Amino acid sequence: MEKNVIITISRQFGSNGREIARKLAEYLDISYYNKEILERIAVNMGVCADFFKDQNQDANGLFTIESKGLLGLRNITELSVNSQIYDMASDFIQKISQREDAVIVGRCADYILKDNPDVISVFCYSDVEERIQWSIDEYQVPAKQAKKIVQEKDTQRARFYEFYTNQKWGNARNYTLMINTSKMSTDEAVQLLASFYDVKKGIPTFKNAFENQYEKNNTY
Repeated sequence: MEKNVIITISRQFGSNGREIARKLAEYLDISYYNKEILERIAVNMGVCADFFKDQNQDANGLFTIESKGLLGLRNITELSVNSQIYDMASDFIQKISQREDAVIVGRCADYILKDNPDVISVFCYSDVEERIQWSIDEYQVPAKQAKKIVQEKDTQRARFYEFYTNQKWGNARNYTLMINTSKMSTDEAVQLLASFYDVKKGIPTFKNAFENQYEKNNTY
């Protein structure tokens, strides 16, 4: 039975991790999951997908229920809602890993699949100056505000990750690969991860083909 290889992408805000993930999935012609996970959970919970927009998250990256009247969550605590969201995401991610190859962005996927030997977990990071400039370009805001956005988003992601995993977000020990996107282009990162994917899938690489030919030519 062919094994399913999952590549999880965690990333600092503005480090281009999401774009790397999207292009990698496209290059490998495998499934890509980012917002799709939350959209599926929204359907299962019977709530509006708008519930999962950034403005409904607190400083810990947890979802608030200020709009509870519209969402039908009036009698449910924020903690129970977030626990339900995490459990549903975890179940969905496990099912993805059992049925197909995929690239999954965020949602603690690296931790949820930590015992799966066919997972390549990646953390993307980059120089803060580049991430601030990315935020300036993306949101059309001044540098001071862009810096605040970067800090707040990183804090939010770290707290969410650490709340559910009890592990340090961005700690190299938790990932297969750490990629500094300040030192590597998007295409280079995609090629690197695609090569790793091929190894995991057992697809012959150029090096393996060369070694096999060398051994054949030197067998007497």
